[in-house]
Amino acid sequence: MRELIIDSIRVGLRHYRRVVVLREKEAERYLTIWVGADVADAIAFRLQDVSVPRPQSHDLMLNLVQELGGSVQAVI
Repeated sequence: MRELIIDSIRVGLRHYRRVVVLREKEAERYLTIWVGADVADAIAFRLQDVSVPRPQSHDLMLNLVQELGGSVQAVI
């Protein structure tokens, strides 16, 4: 399994859809994933540590795991 990091979030020029660009951590190989605007915004908010008035789905899931005594080690 190869570890990837988020390189950038971009907007496709043809259809204005959001693209998440992932980069392999140990190499210069990239993977692009087309996502919806809401998903792209949620990722961007988290990366930039922006708080929003209501929790996002991933925030609720993390809170649930932590309240049950668990922790998130990795996202695969």
